[in-house]
Amino acid sequence: MNINSLHHYLTKLSDSEKHYQSGHCFDGWNALPKVMIHGREVYRMYLDNPLLGSMHGENPVTPDLFDIPVGFQDISIKRNSRFNPVPEHVHSHIEINYVYSGKCPQHIDGKPVILKKDQVLLIDTDCPYSIESLGKDDIMISILIHKNFLRDHMFSQLSKDSVLSRFFINAINEQTNHDHYLLFHSENDRRIPLFFSELFCEFLDPSVNTNDIIFHLFYLIIAELINVYENDLTKDRDSTGLMPVVSMIRYIQNNFRTCTQEKVAEFFHISPNYVSILLKKYTAYYVNDEAADNMGNKELQFAATMLRTTTLSVTAVANEAGYENISFFYKKFQEKYHCSPNDYRTQR
Repeated sequence: MNINSLHHYLTKLSDSEKHYQSGHCFDGWNALPKVMIHGREVYRMYLDNPLLGSMHGENPVTPDLFDIPVGFQDISIKRNSRFNPVPEHVHSHIEINYVYSGKCPQHIDGKPVILKKDQVLLIDTDCPYSIESLGKDDIMISILIHKNFLRDHMFSQLSKDSVLSRFFINAINEQTNHDHYLLFHSENDRRIPLFFSELFCEFLDPSVNTNDIIFHLFYLIIAELINVYENDLTKDRDSTGLMPVVSMIRYIQNNFRTCTQEKVAEFFHISPNYVSILLKKYTAYYVNDEAADNMGNKELQFAATMLRTTTLSVTAVANEAGYENISFFYKKFQEKYHCSPNDYRTQR
């Protein structure tokens, strides 16, 4: 299969898409089980669910599920149906969404996100998201990955310090939360569309050595996504080559008065809970113990410096450090320094 044939295959309308284009709606969602995520009820999709079966024009949700070569039962690839919104749901598998053409409006854990052409979204198993109705030119391909594939094939290939290795390690750990996602701004990357197109062609038209080709193409995609993420994260990085978590800490330090976990997550294109995981796991290596994962520590350190070096009142210091509630400031200061702000000032 060449690139032109792939394009024709991906853009042609299936019978179910023609049905939806004429105004009909799919009403079979209630056949799926439901689970509680973040206090709300969402659908749970499994790899072996009939809605993800190979329909070739009959499946209401995934009109084209690529045939799976022998040896790759832990990976599936599907083209998402157009003209048919997908309600909020979670998966039993890791999902990589790639926008082949057009755009894809989604809500990720309630937050609106519009995926652009050649952008990539990586979603963990318990991250709830929904997809708005796609137009005729909006083609999104999803790669569904069983955790077994990550465990058996990927970890030996990835750097332990990469953002994706940390994401995948968390994904297969049954003791952690799985409501994380990563958004890759790969729309200007020259390799991503090439690697994805070659992967899709190989799935659709397997060659003699297809298993090795698919595995290496998949690894190339992962490796290039790491490049995309690192490049995006470190555009303003200095020549010291600091790790991404250090960049995150630097962002917190520079914006501590207004910084929240959600703002850090938005800036670095990751979920708020994943911010917490990364900081808890890695800050001990890059900052001293008292600056661990509590973002309020920087505010308190700033306040302590002001108490030592100025004659401002405690109330003024608290306000300068970003605390509007003076009682709360006293409480947090006491917890950190084991004395009141006034005592801290006199002791120094």
